[in-house]
Amino acid sequence: MRADRRDFIRLTTAGAAAGFLLVRSRPVFAAWPSSGKMAVNPNIDNMRVVACVDPAMLKGTPSAMTFAGQNAVVDSARVAANMDAMAMALANTTTADAAWQAIFRSSKPWASTLVAIKINITESKNMARLAVVEKFCRIMAGFGVPAKNIIIYDWNTSFGGNMSSYTSSFSTTDATKIPGVLSNQNDALGGTTSAKLPDGSSVQCTKQIADGTVDILINIANNKGHTLFGGSTLCLKNHFGTLAPNHNNIATYVSNINKSDAILGGSPVRQQLCFIDSLFANKAQNSGTPEATPGYLIMGTFAPAVDYLTVKKVREAVMGATHDASIVNSFMTNFGYTTSDPVWVLVPPATSTNSDGGTDARTPAGTGGSGGGGSSTAGGGGSRGTGGAQAGGSPGSGGAQAGGSSSSGGAAAGGRGGTTGPGGSGGAGVAGSTGAGGASTGTAASASGGDSGSGGSGSGGVLSAGGVGSGGAGSGGSNVAAGGSNGFATGGSSGSGGARKNGTSGGCGVGGGVPASGRWATLLALGAVATGRQLRRLLVQRELLRRPDHAPDGTKGADIDETKE
Repeated sequence: MRADRRDFIRLTTAGAAAGFLLVRSRPVFAAWPSSGKMAVNPNIDNMRVVACVDPAMLKGTPSAMTFAGQNAVVDSARVAANMDAMAMALANTTTADAAWQAIFRSSKPWASTLVAIKINITESKNMARLAVVEKFCRIMAGFGVPAKNIIIYDWNTSFGGNMSSYTSSFSTTDATKIPGVLSNQNDALGGTTSAKLPDGSSVQCTKQIADGTVDILINIANNKGHTLFGGSTLCLKNHFGTLAPNHNNIATYVSNINKSDAILGGSPVRQQLCFIDSLFANKAQNSGTPEATPGYLIMGTFAPAVDYLTVKKVREAVMGATHDASIVNSFMTNFGYTTSDPVWVLVPPATSTNSDGGTDARTPAGTGGSGGGGSSTAGGGGSRGTGGAQAGGSPGSGGAQAGGSSSSGGAAAGGRGGTTGPGGSGGAGVAGSTGAGGASTGTAASASGGDSGSGGSGSGGVLSAGGVGSGGAGSGGSNVAAGGSNGFATGGSSGSGGARKNGTSGGCGVGGGVPASGRWATLLALGAVATGRQLRRLLVQRELLRRPDHAPDGTKGADIDETKE
């Protein structure tokens, strides 16, 4: 308790005084502990596995079941949008940017961070689709990781030639291509070296992963069967290609390599995300033409949970594949968990775009703001609540008077943005219960936030840029400037809106609508927001350490179907 109090005082004092984010040091985990458990990510439960099934990620049937034929029908934008939605559900955030920042962490500046992306090239007809790999590369490039530091690899001496299928799509200099380097086996990662396993044995391993040079490891597997290892090969076995393969006593060996310092060492932990591309799948074998098209993407921070639930929820329930239950159960029990511990979170396909470029993980597009605008010119702003329950449609579509002929709709000119829009344009901030729809594109006059304190001033309106907060600048405010010289929120009760993007200056909306007229005010405001975020992480980390086997909401082993919410 004393240590926590000291952390609290240090964070609040330094953050308020200087506006700098203090990073609490984390212990270095040499490998999976010999007894007990460890958190891969202190803010994300190991047991939380997020999935999205969306047949529309494929625009048609491949003309040929080849790497090129499959990629020709993949809707890259839709795949990327669904991955954003999944990240928000995994990290429990309201924006994609915040989600990816919670998932991927580095102890170094991004410009010097080294990222390794493990793919599987054993079968050329079922390798990670370009849209999936590109999304991760773009995320890293967006953080500031140089293209030369994003390495895509698979140390596969038998099928190394299959890597050439990716060659024309990647570059470190051509902005029209995917930023990254394709490694010829381990050449781009220093070759190979000896690595210790938890049982004391040594095995050859990709050098810069074994020696800790790699800061972030992303594990992308494909959904395939196998004659060994219980009938599947997913994220756990995908490291046959990081460490030397060994098919003798395979279940024990796979468990050992996934507990090793090479995979789970580092601070933060090196392997930070495990992802399964299950757009196409092999039912029984790890080679040959895929027999199934499940249309799933699955991810989590902990490979055993991701693999176990993929077997149960996709391979068996959807594909009808069979497995050796004792080996599949060992995915969990070898790490000290039970088979009832993993939590399956199914999120709906993301079909709308938020103002931050992310996606609305909960609200389908197309129905929001069906009555936006109206014909009223005074007092009514059209019929109230015409934004509908799906207030996450195209920008500006939420709420009546969104594009009407008059901006003089009175106190409720924004209309009500709907009941579920979590940050979608026109939605009511994050809560979405009574929020005003706001102006369509940030051009309405003041008072476009609707009735005072009705849930955030136009989360799809004048301050729809999102920033770091929830629900637009000055949530709860009753009078929001429409982009004037200062761009401030005069009525924000908590300053949860974050920095605005469309004002000419200031626009933080922090602390009850303080006019952000200068550089020091902006710095102090950002410091307060950053400190609040870090305090939340501290408290969440403390809670997770208390309850390592539980989902963040206290559930254990329960399925969560967000498509029904």
